Amino acid sequence: MMRIAKISMMVLGAAGAGVPVCQDDEPALDSGGQEQQSVQQSADADQLYDLVKQARADLRQMRAAAGLGAHQAGPRAEQAESHAQREGAGEHGGREGRGTGDERGGGEHGLSGEGGEDEGAYVPKMTKQNELFANGARLVLEFDPGTQAFVGSVTNTTARTLAQVRVEVHLDNGTELGPTKRIDVAPGQTVPVELGAFGNQFSAWVSHPEAGVEEGHGGGGEEGGEGAGEHGGGEGRGEEIGERGGGEGTRPRSAAYRPVYNQLQILRGEMRAFEVDMAARSRQDER
Repeated sequence: MMRIAKISMMVLGAAGAGVPVCQDDEPALDSGGQEQQSVQQSADADQLYDLVKQARADLRQMRAAAGLGAHQAGPRAEQAESHAQREGAGEHGGREGRGTGDERGGGEHGLSGEGGEDEGAYVPKMTKQNELFANGARLVLEFDPGTQAFVGSVTNTTARTLAQVRVEVHLDNGTELGPTKRIDVAPGQTVPVELGAFGNQFSAWVSHPEAGVEEGHGGGGEEGGEGAGEHGGGEGRGEEIGERGGGEGTRPRSAAYRPVYNQLQILRGEMRAFEVDMAARSRQDER
C-alpha cells in the first residue's frame, strides 16, 4: 500500500512539474518552441499514464493477495441507485429509458457534429446513463460510490471507425472530469470508460462522448484550448470548487496531463476502497 501511495505522490509531483507556467515578464514561445514543448509534454504524459496504470494493476494484485478480489459496488450503492432512478424518472424520463437516442433523433442532448460535444440536463448522482449520441457512440456510465469513479463503456454503433474518442463528465459543483485518453474505436467495438471523481461532493452530473477534432479545439483537440464559452465556463468554474464542495484541486492546465490526472483520481479512489474493505474484513475477523 505504501508503494502505491508513493507512486501516486511521485506522479502527482511530476505532472505538476510538467505543466508550464508563464509569467508576465517571460517571453512567449514561438510556434516552433510551442510545438516542441507540446510534443515533449505528450511523451512525458504517456509515460506517467503508463506508470499510474501499472500502480492500479499492482493494487489489484494486492487485493487478490488479500483475498478481496475485484471491487464491487455494494448493496447500498445499488439501493441508492434504484431510489435515485425512481425519484428522477419524472424529471429526466428515467435516463435509462431515454437512453435509446435513436428514438429521440439524437436525444435530449440534441444533434451535434462529429465531435459529439453536446451537453444535456444534469441527472441525479446515482442514475445510470445508457444513451446513443448523434456521433454514433453509445455511452453507458454510472457512478460507483465505493471507488468514487464513473465506470462504463463506449460502443461504436456505426460502420466507420470513430477517431480520437474520449469522454468527459461535468459535475454540478463545477468540476469537469477527464477527458479520458483518446482512442480510435472500430465499428461495433466496445471500450471501457473510467472517470475518477475522488474528493468531489456533488449531487448531479452530465456526460458526453466526443470523437474527432471539434470546431474551436484546434488541431490538437483539447490542446487547442477549452474556452469558457464552449463548456459553459467549465474550465473557469474550477476556481469555484473550494467554495462549492468540489475536489481537492483542479485539473492540470496542460491538456496532455488530464488523462493522467484522471487515472490518478481513479487510483486514489481504489486505494480508499481497499482501505475500507480491509478495515471491514478486520472487524469481521474480530467477531
